[in-house]
Amino acid sequence: MPFEDLRSFLAFLEKNGELLKIEREIKVKYEIAAGIRKISNTQGPALFFEKVKGYDTPVVGGVFATRRRALLGLEMKEETVFDEFLRRIKRPIKPKSVDDGPCKEVILEGNEVDLLKFPIPIYSEGDAGPYITVGVQVSKDPETGSKNAGIYRMQVKGKNKLGIMAHQFQDISIQFSKAEKRNEPLEVATAIGLDPVIPLASQVKVPYGVDELGVAGGLREKAVEVVKCETVDLEVPATAEMIIEGKILPNIREHEAPFGEFTGYMGDQENNPVVEVTAITHREDPIHQACLTGTPTTENHILKEIPYEVTLYDDLKGIFPEVKSVNFSPAGGCQLLAIVSLKQRYKGEAKNLILTSLGHKIRPKFVIVVDDDIDVFDHVQVLWAIVTRSQPVDDIIILQGVAGGPLDPSTLENDVTSVMGIDATRPFGEPFASVVDIPGTEGFQLPHTKGTKESGK
Repeated sequence: MPFEDLRSFLAFLEKNGELLKIEREIKVKYEIAAGIRKISNTQGPALFFEKVKGYDTPVVGGVFATRRRALLGLEMKEETVFDEFLRRIKRPIKPKSVDDGPCKEVILEGNEVDLLKFPIPIYSEGDAGPYITVGVQVSKDPETGSKNAGIYRMQVKGKNKLGIMAHQFQDISIQFSKAEKRNEPLEVATAIGLDPVIPLASQVKVPYGVDELGVAGGLREKAVEVVKCETVDLEVPATAEMIIEGKILPNIREHEAPFGEFTGYMGDQENNPVVEVTAITHREDPIHQACLTGTPTTENHILKEIPYEVTLYDDLKGIFPEVKSVNFSPAGGCQLLAIVSLKQRYKGEAKNLILTSLGHKIRPKFVIVVDDDIDVFDHVQVLWAIVTRSQPVDDIIILQGVAGGPLDPSTLENDVTSVMGIDATRPFGEPFASVVDIPGTEGFQLPHTKGTKESGK
């Protein structure tokens, strides 16, 4: 059975040694982020900060700091996650409308709206202010009514004002552009503190107009229960810890950022849209969920890793049936570097796959294709394949002036980048050196007890 809400998942994590409660008082500026950074570096448990100085609300962080916990949230196993994830997202389940939910236990409107009462962290030195980093924004197309659920960073700029960053590639930006042309605001509701599947589902690269809450229903194999908002015409997950309702205002841009981003570098200040908050609803005793991004590997990377891998794998599989696996390496922020293994069927297939991948909606900057005997998750094997199976003059593809590059500090022109593919496969249909093999390695038995000497029988 899927987890009904964040709390049930936290209880499961605690029972299984995957959650640590911090009882001492913690500061909202840097200290929460420092704790999450520490457990991200050590593959440690999620952290529940019971006391945050100056606030009554606890904070949980590091929920997605390990791939292990992402798999626990999905209730899937590593060896079958690709097949199971794909099977479920291809069977979306429409959200189920309900009359009420825990997210409505407290309703704040008008002068009662005050984002500053909640412990929203400042993560990195140089950040422009507190940031909501794992809120799932729910919105809909003003012309077609099609819905979207995604994660977009939001800077707290006042009691009832947020800055939001969404690049032109992203669905909410398409929706806002349509609303702005009509000189209308775009309604948006940000859900914080959700069952673990919804944030992961929000990262699946589905076609524009497909409701990610339906995708979440498919992944959960049970519909997400949604409830109507108070001040905007949207429906949001009923079991959320908190909902921030608002409107993205047309024809207004304000400075937003700097912010420590997924590439591991500080994102520059930008002129971005503004959200006017119209209501806040939450549980009686809400939990704020924090999510760290920055130098790989962090929660931000893990959240994208499985959805991105499965999306590219599925899209390539329809064109190249012998694709075996895909890895979006944390070294590339789980977006900029894709490694694909392929059992070649014809000469030039690996290079065709590179070109297809470089044009994918995930927008990788580097694509490496290896043979099917290479483990795409083992970077030593991948580098070995590059060094011994490719010739730079023949097997590297470089393209200039490609749309992409948001937040990549190496780009000289915003949102325009150069991209590269490496064909690290053996030349198809031609003789090639044999890989060294030592028979009997897998079946060789070692003593079970440390220090035990094997008898000379």
